Amino acid sequence: MKVIIGCGNLLLKDEGVGVHLIEYLKKVDLPKDVELVDGGTAGLNLIDFIKNAQKVVIVDAVKAGGQPGDIYSFSPQDFETETSLKTSLHDITLKDVFRIMRQTDSLPNIKIIGIEPKEIDIGTELSGELKEKLARLSEIVLKEVL
Repeated sequence: MKVIIGCGNLLLKDEGVGVHLIEYLKKVDLPKDVELVDGGTAGLNLIDFIKNAQKVVIVDAVKAGGQPGDIYSFSPQDFETETSLKTSLHDITLKDVFRIMRQTDSLPNIKIIGIEPKEIDIGTELSGELKEKLARLSEIVLKEVL
């Protein structure tokens, strides 16, 4: 099984970009072996979706100092060093999830696609910059998972 996990909080504008992408992809004809997961702010509960997959793509807002809408690609190995890069806006970070999964030797093939947010504020709509990037973000994610 291949899994696309969209993370984020839909109540905080661009922070919910991963979940918005999952809704976008629900309108696409995907192969039967691709599962879409609304990961929300699930934190450690993501392990259940990741552990039995052969390929996982995680999409989330990532503040890396770029321009709103910039798209980044990471692997779990990028999370092994201490860094000031804030790779998750959630309480339990992806780094925590990967660390736990490494301890149980159950880390499958994972790619993290991050997108630079513009607005992290109360609201349910994405900023114009991120709305414009959903199609491109979708292409990158599908290319990675397929």
